[in-house]
Amino acid sequence: MRRRTLGITAASAAALGAAAACGSDDGGDSSSEETSAFSGELVIWADETRTSVLKEFVKDFETSVGVKVTVEEHVETLREDFLTAAEQGQGPDIVVGAHDWSGQFAADGVISPVTLADDKKAALSEASVKAFTVDGNVYGVPYALENLALIRNTDLAPTAPATFEELVTAGEAAGTDEVLTMEVGVDGNAYSAYPLFSSMGGYLFKDDGTGTLDPNDVGVDSEGGIAAFEKFAELGAAGVLKTTYDASNVIPFFVDQKTAFMISGPWALTDVQGAGLNYEVTAIPGFEGEGPAAPFLGVQGFYVSATAANAVFAQEFVTNYVLAEDLQLKLAEAGGRLPALTAAAETYSEGNTDVQGFAAAGEDAVPMPNIPAMNAVWEPFGRAQADAVDGVSTGEEAAATAAQSIRDAVAGS
Repeated sequence: MRRRTLGITAASAAALGAAAACGSDDGGDSSSEETSAFSGELVIWADETRTSVLKEFVKDFETSVGVKVTVEEHVETLREDFLTAAEQGQGPDIVVGAHDWSGQFAADGVISPVTLADDKKAALSEASVKAFTVDGNVYGVPYALENLALIRNTDLAPTAPATFEELVTAGEAAGTDEVLTMEVGVDGNAYSAYPLFSSMGGYLFKDDGTGTLDPNDVGVDSEGGIAAFEKFAELGAAGVLKTTYDASNVIPFFVDQKTAFMISGPWALTDVQGAGLNYEVTAIPGFEGEGPAAPFLGVQGFYVSATAANAVFAQEFVTNYVLAEDLQLKLAEAGGRLPALTAAAETYSEGNTDVQGFAAAGEDAVPMPNIPAMNAVWEPFGRAQADAVDGVSTGEEAAATAAQSIRDAVAGS
């Protein structure tokens, strides 16, 4: 794949060197104090899937700027580890994570806003910047976007379905064991359910039109929300959705050609490609006569800790180095995610039908809510979805139960 290279410029490196020497752009005696406190090391925490990649990426920064960068791996508990350390005034200078952490992190005072000039904001996907924005402040520098899409075995289903009803018909006509595999599980799955939920007009929290969500306006039992849960019940009764589909078997079922259709993310493609299947990635179809199936948009980015020992270098790293086109392309190639930097996204997408497919599927994507109230959604929504799919509750009962649980949790938080 062609790559347009845009590394750290000499000016950026010089600016970083000046930052190390001065410690602050405010002038005065504070600079000498910050210089003496600077350890010469920048510490980044990341999860197990990104640590090895970042260790290679930061070598350019170390060479250009002369600052040692240590990347530490935190398996499964990165978010919790960071919160615990930051609340004690410890932890890393930078943490890499999902945008939906930003609301809770900002409320807890453990991250600092980042300063992105207007031209840098304009160079990024608008949705990616919005995803890291809390109360008008940008709290993270995005580098990758991801969303769910429909992955189709083109030998079993040659044509992409225009509606979910067409998908069901084609899935049945394929003669496979299953019509579709999509993660539900015994506890439900709000993330994978959201595209279908949104197609029926459901919403989680009311958006005022500017991207600000009202945690006191819960839409799980709105007219559209109830209709969505009734669809879950209908699809469960028809055997299209099953609580036996979970993270352990959704991809294997598709790879073993037990189904022609799978709703999943870019992480599924390694296994699909390894199986040598003919496939296509397209948008998840909405229900006939209803709205588009809008998946959640997930954005990965770099946060600066409010207790960073080397805050100046941390800010320079995330606002300059992370936004280098070359770096975003390397991250994309390693992780299979669309870069947040528009120029890098265009280059990465060229000739890559998988990336183009996921991008098309994400055109209507909704940034996953980053407000703390979202923590109250996952369990009750999932439980209600599973009950509707299994026929334990009617769609209306499931929606009402979930909505009340969410309201109670929000009120008590």
